[in-house]
Amino acid sequence: MSITRRSVGFAISLLALVLLAACAAPAATEPAEMETEEMQEESAEETAAEPTEPWYDPADVDSTHMHICTESPPQYGGEVVMAGGAGAMSGSNWFIFAAHDDYIWNQLVDRDTDAVTIHSDLAASWEISDDGLTYIFHLRDDVRFHDGEPLTSEDVKYSLEMYFHPDTGASHGRTSGLDQLVGAEAFENGEADEIVGIKALDDHTVELTLARPRGSVLSNMAAFNIWPKHLLEGIPFADLGSSDYAVRNPVGSGPFKMGDFEPDQFYILDANEDYYAGRPYLDRIIFRLGLRGATAFAALENGEIHMAGRVTAVEYERYRDNPDIVMLGGRLGGGMTVWANQNKPLWQDARVRQALLHALDREAMAEAYYGELAEVLHLRLTNPEFVSPDITTYDYDPDGARALLEEAGWDTEQEVDFVTYYQDDQNKRIHAAMQQYWNDVGIKVNLVYLDGPAWVARVYDNDDFDMSYGCCGWFNPDQLRLSLGCDRSWPAGRNVGHYCNEEFDQLTEAAMSEPDPAKRQEMLYKATEIITAEAGEIPVFWPTRFSAFSADVCNNIYRQLDEPFAERYPANWYLAGE
Repeated sequence: MSITRRSVGFAISLLALVLLAACAAPAATEPAEMETEEMQEESAEETAAEPTEPWYDPADVDSTHMHICTESPPQYGGEVVMAGGAGAMSGSNWFIFAAHDDYIWNQLVDRDTDAVTIHSDLAASWEISDDGLTYIFHLRDDVRFHDGEPLTSEDVKYSLEMYFHPDTGASHGRTSGLDQLVGAEAFENGEADEIVGIKALDDHTVELTLARPRGSVLSNMAAFNIWPKHLLEGIPFADLGSSDYAVRNPVGSGPFKMGDFEPDQFYILDANEDYYAGRPYLDRIIFRLGLRGATAFAALENGEIHMAGRVTAVEYERYRDNPDIVMLGGRLGGGMTVWANQNKPLWQDARVRQALLHALDREAMAEAYYGELAEVLHLRLTNPEFVSPDITTYDYDPDGARALLEEAGWDTEQEVDFVTYYQDDQNKRIHAAMQQYWNDVGIKVNLVYLDGPAWVARVYDNDDFDMSYGCCGWFNPDQLRLSLGCDRSWPAGRNVGHYCNEEFDQLTEAAMSEPDPAKRQEMLYKATEIITAEAGEIPVFWPTRFSAFSADVCNNIYRQLDEPFAERYPANWYLAGE
């Protein structure tokens, strides 16, 4: 299904980033004190959206990741209150992971609700040369930023170069399939003032030229926010993250724009009345910073908020038969993984990494802590088309783990730090179980809990860790090369554990440009066999992730097929009528 503003798109509430202490903010059941009389009158005049019948696809009604209100046609007005918020509003900035956000920004193209199919957004159309080296995007001519300035091809060029510049701290550009843009390497290395493979042919035409073909260019373009050059040009790339724009006043072209903000308490996104695809149904979205866990679920049950966040097995059982609460989700692309820092000698012997896997009873932990919401993960790439049926898997075998450690000369008296930003009760129980399993075979683990920015600093910026734990994985096989290559450690990529195998790199690099599907699959089969045989990463669980929402929020979607971005379509959320 193609998603447009009037075809009743689908939305996702994927909020569970770094949050501060619980706080007070406008609640869903309170009057909107910030609404002026004029706004109230406008809202009263424009309550019904007059949708084309039918306003939903019957095939979506029973979806596990969509909530369709079959008895309530779309209508304008109201506000949705969400637990949590973007990390930028709680100690980070909008550039750290400067990629897909469909509240404030737009992208050249977008993904459909299947998280794979591409449809237009800022680019009304595009052309690809027969050799796969040239992409020409034709931009819409009716898009304006929130300050009223038109969005042009110069904004696209500026945005892409911003992602690639090492001073920005925005890593996504260097982990994407755009690494083959002509001139990108010279620009990154400070040898050029621009990326010559990005050209603004006129105000509404952008040309990208690659040195080698990349099959995932369109998919990656769906993840790049387009930023306003006129507001950012002149600010040194190194200073963007601390600028007022990045911390407090982001300006995009998306369906919502930044409104009131109270640090550590809440921020508000107001409807963009001039959004090119039509005004959003909602008047505003309120994000309550610091509201999470049991407190958030209690607020959802009491009607104070509409979206509470990710559920554990306990909440899943409690809410599954509650008609007032819907749980939306699906299996992730990839899942929970341990990264052993292979820059450190203690993890460079593959036998030690294999022992880490054999020591864990992952089946028992999945059943105990997730119930029916997870299974054992063997590889972060979960697209079955490209994963060899002959990958190495690791059963629970503590005796085998001890033997491998003894062969490798492991010092059973040494202690290693296990650092993570997952601090909820469920994950703490999981970490304690993992700690005990490893201790039983002679690996002493010290658990270290950090907030998000501190984890990024320690793991990414300073490479100061022994083991780490996090999420997620991919459906796109190009990420084997782009996220696990020898040259893809931060900030060039997200190879957290610094896995490195030259044959793996050669195979996955070649696969990204191979036009023959059978040959590409053969290369990726071999690559997946290599990394699993070496235990290059320590995959643990493959969760089905559900989040809890009020049943009053219609056209809601929660799906995360490819890391780290998911579609939300907030312009199409609306509140069910009486």
